[in-house]
Amino acid sequence: MTKRKPLPPTAADAAREALRAEERKRASAGNPLKPIEVLKTIIAAYQAYVFATEGASADNGAVASDDRQGLARGTQSAVDRMLFNANYWLAAYEDRIVSTFPDACDARACLKSIAVWNSHTLRLNTLDPEDVTATFGRFCPPFAVNNRRGADGKNGGKGPVPEFRTCALEIAGYKPAEQAADIVRLVADVEAEARIYQTLEGGNPLDALFDILPAWCLQDRIPMVAGGWYDNADIMLLVVSELDACFKRVGYAESARGYFVDSFREALDGYEREISADDMESRWQDMPVGDLLQIIRAQRAMNPDYEADGYGTVLPPWLIYKEQLVWNTLVCAVYGPHVARPLAVESVDLLTMDGGTVHEDIITDLARSSYDVYLSGQTELGGSPEFKTYDDQPVDLRMSGIQRIQSIPDMLKILGYRISPIGTCYPDQRVDRLSPSEVECLAVLEHRRWLAERIAAGWTLSPTKDTAAKQSPYLVPWEALPERARDCNRRQLRNLPTLLASRGLCITR
Repeated sequence: MTKRKPLPPTAADAAREALRAEERKRASAGNPLKPIEVLKTIIAAYQAYVFATEGASADNGAVASDDRQGLARGTQSAVDRMLFNANYWLAAYEDRIVSTFPDACDARACLKSIAVWNSHTLRLNTLDPEDVTATFGRFCPPFAVNNRRGADGKNGGKGPVPEFRTCALEIAGYKPAEQAADIVRLVADVEAEARIYQTLEGGNPLDALFDILPAWCLQDRIPMVAGGWYDNADIMLLVVSELDACFKRVGYAESARGYFVDSFREALDGYEREISADDMESRWQDMPVGDLLQIIRAQRAMNPDYEADGYGTVLPPWLIYKEQLVWNTLVCAVYGPHVARPLAVESVDLLTMDGGTVHEDIITDLARSSYDVYLSGQTELGGSPEFKTYDDQPVDLRMSGIQRIQSIPDMLKILGYRISPIGTCYPDQRVDRLSPSEVECLAVLEHRRWLAERIAAGWTLSPTKDTAAKQSPYLVPWEALPERARDCNRRQLRNLPTLLASRGLCITR
């Protein structure tokens, strides 16, 4: 009889061991782990550990999809699909399908019909970073899944929602009237939710996820947001530590990584604090997505600083922290640390070498003010900006503005400068005006940073700008940049001392 290897003391220990083993295996092949693979390995090990210690005894023989069983055991293919939300409809409606179809054969048939993937892995280890982001965008918003399967036009019978409808209504045809009515209601609810998602179609997948995510957190149905790992502080601290190490190896700037780590920890602390004092309310879990989206949009409009202050008294206080935690775990693992959601309470030391603290979202405020300077410059030059305000921009462009602000300390360091809170330095140390040569140096550095960021995000050179297609005529070296575009960069950097002063900061020697 083979002696079974003893389990590590905790789930975090098991995840750490699994990660080190996977790193050794991949190192021998010269293929290091990508950030999303780091997250996948940790979650798979966590799930396997929980199943080994609790899962087998908790199995009551109820009907369950292959996905649910695989995820419970931590299988690689099931974790792949969960991370990319590839089987959203199955995850969101599995419990209700099983309760609506008491016959096990009927339930299994409906679960199979609403699933997009049943056994195949997405093979994250074979995808390059651009393919990872493209795959996430293709699968994560539910409307994208339908489009992938051709759920409109002449192929309107394909896709998880229409295929489930066909299967469920066929079964309803030979069931008693009461059960048939329940089935019809279930189909109607699924189709109504699908129509809601299609109103978000056509834009950036991150924008759609930004809108949908708090509703999913309130419903607490799909493992992408409801996984037990979010409630295990040791696992989440391991996630942030290992992702940060991976981001460092990949080459992300220290400022972006620091912002990611602080944002992640702030969200985790807030979530743990608030969720312990406020149990999940069933009224949110049972509310349709469409109703939740209306409430969330209204609260975001009424509380414009919701990222820092929460949604007021209407929605649970833990919600903003939970959605930030999920975002900073999953989206950052896919796109990088620069897309981290802003801190609930920011620190000046994200931009300075000092330890002062202010209770406001200073980096986002600076990004917003910087965009206002850009708009005024465009107007003076006779341009017509595509987006009238910072907040009108898609999520990825807003995050780009934040990344630009995060890069300022490193650029100033090249000139021998730093950023300090006003009042913490002698007057002769303060720099209230940058010289023309300093402005030129910073403008060149900023353009190089922006150029690398845009190329990494999949943008390509084109004679005209097309934000939706990720095309720009400015993806050229500084020397080839039109003078008008150079002047725009210079103007923003020339205004840097004023911009920082508006938030109580200054440039010092």
